[in-house]
Amino acid sequence: MSESLYTLVKQSKTDNNSLEIVIDLFSPKIDRSLQQTKQQYREDLSQELKIKLLDCIRNYEVENTPGYFQMLDILEEKGIQYYQGG
Repeated sequence: MSESLYTLVKQSKTDNNSLEIVIDLFSPKIDRSLQQTKQQYREDLSQELKIKLLDCIRNYEVENTPGYFQMLDILEEKGIQYYQGG
């Protein structure tokens, strides 16, 4: 895969092929997480998780995601402590 997750999510708004690639990228994590549930529920839960993932991808506003320094400013405005390193 030569495209980044960022690019694929951005393209997923209009391109079902990109959406399918993103879901396929998350499938191993979903499958590993399903190991914590009973076998009889895994297939249904897998479908529900993929539907939720699809919903999140389609509704995610890539352009409105703050950068690192913007996020630090937002945290500072809200009075939230964050790790500054060192």
